[in-house]
Amino acid sequence: MLRGFVHARIWNSDATAFLVEDGRFTKVGTDAEIQAELAAADETVDLNGLYVYPGFADSHLHLVGLGFYLSMLQLSGCRSVQDIQELVKKRLEQKEPWVIGRGYNEDNFDSKRRPLKADLDAVSIDVPIALTRVDGHVMVCNSKALELAGITEKTDIDGGAIDFERGVLEETAMNLVHKAWPKPDADTIEKYIRTGMKECNRYGITSVGSDDFVTLNEDYRPILAVFSRMAFQQSLTVRVNEQCEFASLEDFRQFLEDGYTQDTGDDFFRIGPLKLVADGTLGAHTASLSVPYVDNQGTMGYECYSTEDLNEYIRLAAYYNMAAIVHAIGDETVDTVLDIFKDVVLPGNPLHHGFVHCQITRPEQLQEMIRMQLNCYFQSLFIDYDASILESRVGPELAASSYAFRTLFEGTDASNGSDAPVEMPDVLKGIQLAVTRRSLSHPQAAMNPGECLSPKQALESYTAAGYKAFDVQDRLGAIQEGYLADFAVLDTDIEHCEPETIAKGKVMMTVMNGETVYER
Repeated sequence: MLRGFVHARIWNSDATAFLVEDGRFTKVGTDAEIQAELAAADETVDLNGLYVYPGFADSHLHLVGLGFYLSMLQLSGCRSVQDIQELVKKRLEQKEPWVIGRGYNEDNFDSKRRPLKADLDAVSIDVPIALTRVDGHVMVCNSKALELAGITEKTDIDGGAIDFERGVLEETAMNLVHKAWPKPDADTIEKYIRTGMKECNRYGITSVGSDDFVTLNEDYRPILAVFSRMAFQQSLTVRVNEQCEFASLEDFRQFLEDGYTQDTGDDFFRIGPLKLVADGTLGAHTASLSVPYVDNQGTMGYECYSTEDLNEYIRLAAYYNMAAIVHAIGDETVDTVLDIFKDVVLPGNPLHHGFVHCQITRPEQLQEMIRMQLNCYFQSLFIDYDASILESRVGPELAASSYAFRTLFEGTDASNGSDAPVEMPDVLKGIQLAVTRRSLSHPQAAMNPGECLSPKQALESYTAAGYKAFDVQDRLGAIQEGYLADFAVLDTDIEHCEPETIAKGKVMMTVMNGETVYER
């Protein structure tokens, strides 16, 4: 059966209608041309002048993590430690074996104080409680959770930090708790994937670059098995380019020896690059800077790998023709990674090595990224919160050359995403922030306007640039005959409306592989 879509306004096209069959666009033309191809048994969808865009591509998020977050205790609305305590008390009524939550941000609290072990012990010392900061890089636990994780005042760990008295864990230390909490079965993993996909489809997203393997525990195999089965069954409603993160070099070696490497898979689920988290975040003061934090002179952050281990991961990936993309938020970590890339990345960067986040950078680092043609995965959504803290954290000089999204977009292969569940995968909000560089939640806060993207560039950062990052630009990212039929229908002309209104637009329909996966 053919599906004909008529009376549309198609981005970058004079056509007004198109046909879809067997998951592909088979004809793009006028309303009359398309209607002439349709028989009585076929389906005609009248779009009544709505705007059609290629399905949006979120180039970096955590699909399983998004579904997990939407299924756990959500703390994003909390404005005090007391708010957190009240939500935990209510969650305890569900009699779950653990209370697991995420999303608090102490910068939004009047007290600016993060929750601590004593605050959670005041709620329960019998049920383990583990609450993760919004950025996913800091966790606070009650005494019971620390006990079950085997953490004592003597526990030490590389690449992380443990404050036992306050119950605060940073970076790799959180993995000790991940090992201890209940391990999900295949049905639960699938539920998280479906929940995450549904949320993405709601924002017009049909493809993602997703870091999932160690979201729930250190064993990547259960999540890989569920994705592979769902891809075979064609039950995925977003196409997944897996950004592969591992708990150890031994796991990565085994993965490669099992025959997996970049581009293994199909158009529903494909193995993408190796993903490495090399430092922390700006919000948590754990991103590794070359100078002390202005608002916390006691720290410069730290890196999560030794340089030797980071080098071995990246070289091993390259040996197996697999790109390495590295979470590097602080400029000190950017230096470390650039030094390794200089000896690994071939001219023209054919494997597409690169950086995830690209936040705190110096001018000479940006020029080196451009010279090496590195892939850059940035998140314009971060402007909403980070615009209010950037200069106070790193100082005016370093802030002036940071979040340099236009420089990167025009000089490298740069694409946009959400890092969900750090931010919800709200594409229209991300486009508005890329264009205006002004926070929506902190209206007085803005970043260097010289790094604003044009509306067209911002759209491309979520479409063509994303598909180029996934190396599928020959079959996705355009309303074009022969391309896979992924598209989003909006009520908004993003390129020509007032930039300050873009986020108010609505996704009316999302179609992936020719099937409607969301409809308002």
